[in-house]
Amino acid sequence: MYPKYLTPSEFEVFKIGEQIFEVPKCILKFEKWDGEPVKETFGGKVIIKINEKPMFAELAIMQYFIADGWESRWIETYGKSKMEPICLSEWVDDKYKNQIHNPITNGSIQTLLNSIATANGNSFSGCWDVIGWKNDKIIFAESKRTKKDSVRSTQNNWLMAGLKSGLSLNNFLIVQWDF
Repeated sequence: MYPKYLTPSEFEVFKIGEQIFEVPKCILKFEKWDGEPVKETFGGKVIIKINEKPMFAELAIMQYFIADGWESRWIETYGKSKMEPICLSEWVDDKYKNQIHNPITNGSIQTLLNSIATANGNSFSGCWDVIGWKNDKIIFAESKRTKKDSVRSTQNNWLMAGLKSGLSLNNFLIVQWDF
């Protein structure tokens, strides 16, 4: 069900209202980028090294999906309208406004995304970082650095909207990482 390098080994407990949810979680160790500095770090995001290339954790997670034959995008909502996030498949070392939108052309995936956003109050706010899909499998992955990041209420809302839209907890994955 999961890509090779993103196989869950435990669960992250979510308490939303009075409900308890156990979301699958995998734990990764990355190498810190030690090459030529990246000029545009999207507000100071940590740069990691994957295949001797610098990238953000979200793109590394996306690369793990792709390496296992999945299609994938990093979905970013910062500075975008409620219903039009940017879909990234790479980071050009340039300002955020100059990043290249790589739209999801799979109609059923786009329909699902729009359905979740509608159930989420007509907003992509809180959409989990990375979506991966392969055949009838779909996973939303949320990148969280150990002891540096925590789940936000908007991400809880996205999880609940996804469940209301017919997804199960197995369609969600916390990717906890560190060096």
